[in-house]
Amino acid sequence: MRKKITSVALAIIFSLSMAGVSLAAKCKGKVESVCEGKITITIDGKCKLKDGEKVTIKSKKRAVEGC
Repeated sequence: MRKKITSVALAIIFSLSMAGVSLAAKCKGKVESVCEGKITITIDGKCKLKDGEKVTIKSKKRAVEGC
C-alpha cells in the first residue's frame, strides 16, 4: 500500500513540475549590440519581460556550406 501511495505522489510531483516548464514565455527578437558582457536585444511583438529579468538565450545553428 505504501509503494502505491509513494508512486502516485511522485507521479503527481513530476507532472506538476513539467507543467511549470511548459508555461515559460517564448519571445523572438534581434541582437542589437554586445558590449562588455551586456547584450542589447530588440524584441519583436509583445513580450512580458521586465528590466533586469534573467533569461536563457538559445542561438540558431548555422549550416556550413561545402564544395
